[in-house]
Amino acid sequence: MRLLVLSFAVLLAACSTPQSTRYFVLPDSQYIQPRQGDEIAVKVYLAEPLAHGGLVYQTDAYHLNFAKNHLWASPLNITLANNLSNKLNRLNRQYTFIPSGRSRSTRVLKVYIEAFNGSYQGQTVVSGYALWPDGQSKPFHVETPQQSDGYAAMVDSLENGLNKAAGLIAD
Repeated sequence: MRLLVLSFAVLLAACSTPQSTRYFVLPDSQYIQPRQGDEIAVKVYLAEPLAHGGLVYQTDAYHLNFAKNHLWASPLNITLANNLSNKLNRLNRQYTFIPSGRSRSTRVLKVYIEAFNGSYQGQTVVSGYALWPDGQSKPFHVETPQQSDGYAAMVDSLENGLNKAAGLIAD
């Protein structure tokens, strides 16, 4: 009986151990200074649910789950500005795109991110629109299949979605 109680206590202690926090980075989120040219600053605005620092997962048609132990390593709007600047510099040779925090340009490409999350349907969603300095609006809505379970696979799928969104913004 004593062994059973001791085993039960050890099991309960294991269940109450807090989960360690994991930090995620998007691939291609370290800004690389390109050649000099006609400069446009890239500023990213996040919808409120995305601004809490954790990865977001839609659990059904009506609910979002905000990860408490799976966080972005740096503010998501800055990470996305770096990532999109790099992608746009590879896609559009007419301009030099620089994250707004590093740019002195008064010309700003404003990118509004409305959705940047995993989904119970087995895909990630990258959705929003870009507003070019000339007033032209480029909407994007990209759903990318998630190849396996887990937050790391979700981040890979989000990166694939960003590649497609950058292509739509650059066109």
